[in-house]
Amino acid sequence: MSDRMSLWSCLLTTFDSVQNAAGLQAVEKDANGNDVVDEKKTLLPLYHTTMHVQICVTLNQHGELLHIEKEPRPRTIIIPCTEESMGRTSKPVPHPLCDQLQYVDKGFDDMKTTMYLKQLAEWKGNDPKLNAIYAYVSARSVSEDASECGVALSEKDRKIGIRFAVQLPGEYNPHVEDDVNLRNRWIEYRQRGRMRDGTDLFGKELYAQAANFPKNIVGTAGNAKLISANDSTNFTFRGRYADRDEALRIDAETSQKIHSTLRWLINRHGTITDTQAIVTWAVGAPNDEIVDPMAQFGDLSDFLPATETESDALQDALVRTDVSYAKRFRALLGGYGSPDFLERHADTMVVVILDAATSGRLSVTYYRELQKDEYIESVMNWHVDSSWPMVRFEKDSAKTDGSAKPIHYIGSPSFIDIINCAYPTTDRSGKSYKRFEKNVRKQLIECMFSNSELPRSLLNAVARKVSRPMGYDSPTAWNRDLGIACSMWKKHFNDEFKRNGTKEIKVELDPKRTDRDYLYGRLLALMDNFEEREMYRRGIGGTRQTNAMRLMSNFAAKPYATWGNLWDRLLPYMAAASPGVSNKFRDDIDDVIALFENGEYEDKSPLSPLYLVGYSHQRRYLRQQAQEKAAKKRSEAE
Repeated sequence: MSDRMSLWSCLLTTFDSVQNAAGLQAVEKDANGNDVVDEKKTLLPLYHTTMHVQICVTLNQHGELLHIEKEPRPRTIIIPCTEESMGRTSKPVPHPLCDQLQYVDKGFDDMKTTMYLKQLAEWKGNDPKLNAIYAYVSARSVSEDASECGVALSEKDRKIGIRFAVQLPGEYNPHVEDDVNLRNRWIEYRQRGRMRDGTDLFGKELYAQAANFPKNIVGTAGNAKLISANDSTNFTFRGRYADRDEALRIDAETSQKIHSTLRWLINRHGTITDTQAIVTWAVGAPNDEIVDPMAQFGDLSDFLPATETESDALQDALVRTDVSYAKRFRALLGGYGSPDFLERHADTMVVVILDAATSGRLSVTYYRELQKDEYIESVMNWHVDSSWPMVRFEKDSAKTDGSAKPIHYIGSPSFIDIINCAYPTTDRSGKSYKRFEKNVRKQLIECMFSNSELPRSLLNAVARKVSRPMGYDSPTAWNRDLGIACSMWKKHFNDEFKRNGTKEIKVELDPKRTDRDYLYGRLLALMDNFEEREMYRRGIGGTRQTNAMRLMSNFAAKPYATWGNLWDRLLPYMAAASPGVSNKFRDDIDDVIALFENGEYEDKSPLSPLYLVGYSHQRRYLRQQAQEKAAKKRSEAE
């Protein structure tokens, strides 16, 4: 429970830092460059929630209907709510202002409309907009008026969302969901006449104990609640508490702060996979050295679009939670960019993973608070230990055929690349892939921040897949996965090095390393490279895979026997090659074989995935040699 108590404390601190941005709309750019309001990324004010609406009823100041419109698709708006309506399920509980058709049209359900009007009457006072809505709903039927306006509403539309607009003289925006005065009026009404009743579970002042808790914290698990206490029949509290109010003593306003802030953080900072949300954020105000969130971020600029808003208060909120840092942090979780900027961050970071184990329960499956030194060390270790020569492809603006140019770099693979490398098929559309993706994401984050080892099942999965190059659709895809597999196994072997003092694996070829598996990998790369070069010399390059690639899985299982088979298949190529090329190849083979310890060359046991590292090292070394030789020839020719 201590971790969860820390989570609540961090959420409350974050809410205090950004509360002046509550209700301010987050404006972003769509694919066409137009400004679009994203209500999901708007911090909700107290006693407010979101609702999907599609019908707009426009009234004048006297509550007389002007027109009714139905939008092509639902939009999400911020509406006032009560604690009960925020978490309502089957029990009829109205929202105070905007609601479903069945609550604002007595022709559908007279009881629900009566409840709606009673609640509205209690807080409307002399507000002209509220009085206009009250007068209209009391006297008219939305569905009947809609038919006269050319909008057909039937029984199947009883849960469609309704919003109101009241046109007042001299007022520009008639939509009630945008009226800040109405929002504040509702908050003041809810806080009026409160009496303190001690403190709650989190040490905050208790005025009204929370009886219901909101759902829709993670959009993909809409009905899942993070906090609930609705079990009164299975003796949940027996032995410690008399009833649920003793067991879960939380102030209603505190509950709203927690849930509203968490929902906002998930939508702004989170990575959502299936029912899982991974969230990272800075708890308090950042220090003076924080990078402007509107600025470009060097190596990360290709992956991180700048956030644009029109509100200074919202900008302040973004700085206080360091949204740019959260984006860059998410990029780091994806493996992109350089972690150098972390040196400039001194604030506490929170990493939390939420997942819905069932349709109604949202769980905290991982939680860490990281101070500056601990955080930097964890991220830097991950990037150093899993770094490997990688390649990504960028569109070449100089070419009109849409082709991409390869960009070679040394870095760690992205989480999604690791997931796709480990997944056995290329079909990523089913539920099994989503489950696999969210489980692996969680495992990788635990490895990064909890100093745990990469799961052996994940390591074995990538090794098995990469050891079967003939199962790939293209050499490019296999080369990418080879780099990912080597990156992961390098980290695994280097973790062992830290524990046991075994020899560390570097990014470059280690010509003095004598591990049997590593040396066999080097031999396979030499053979693959020689055959590929001879195939291109004969004009048949690219028409088929080399024998080394065809028999790679056999080689991993039975290296000594398969090596002899490959050597026999290569003899015709050696006989046809020029003496200099053939002799150089034989010398390279002899140099590697000479490094085997006594009896290890003839050992018939299967190879460990270290052979992939040796293969990759040797192949890269050969290509570097070829590039240097070609550059030297060009220089001499010039």
